[in-house]
Amino acid sequence: TCMASGPNFYQLDGIPISKKKKQPVVWKSFEDGNKELEPHWTRWASGNTGLPLVDAAMRELINTGYCSNRVRQNVASVLTKDLGIDWRAGAELFQLLLEDHCVGANWGNWLYFSGVGPDPKQRHFRTVSQALKYDETGSYVMKWLPELKKVMKDNDDETFLRPWDFCEKWKKNMIVNPESQYTWQDMSSLNETGLLRSKALH
Repeated sequence: TCMASGPNFYQLDGIPISKKKKQPVVWKSFEDGNKELEPHWTRWASGNTGLPLVDAAMRELINTGYCSNRVRQNVASVLTKDLGIDWRAGAELFQLLLEDHCVGANWGNWLYFSGVGPDPKQRHFRTVSQALKYDETGSYVMKWLPELKKVMKDNDDETFLRPWDFCEKWKKNMIVNPESQYTWQDMSSLNETGLLRSKALH
């Protein structure tokens, strides 16, 4: 796809195969001279969004040059779906940081994650629910976010999943609405029981 598309591979609108008319994605782009993007971009890129899974992924990438495909999907989702920032900025940063960078794989993945690739389905990853599923004990986020330990009440609470509910300062520093990071099922569980995880795991 990369070779066949040529320069079109890097265009803002992507390369969707479907010729059906669809609502174009409105991106916030640095090319427009939008300086309001800089604070959110900087915090996303440095791993300081306030979302543990996203921040852990970016810090792992910065420090090691690697991160799993699972967390790449989550950080891409926040940049493109929650912040609405030009997906190419994320692809370029990953190109700079990845030790195993491959142009076709990296840019192709960002096209896919952002919903402007050959499969134009819009995917919004709910990062808290993703962490609940793939990092249920918090071992991954705790490794890369030592500041979580400062707000942990004990080893059995859910601070590592939703620190904003345990620390007012953390909540004030969020750059996206944390309620947007839960599936409706997990939000329902939290509202009904006050917990995301089963009591059997506490």
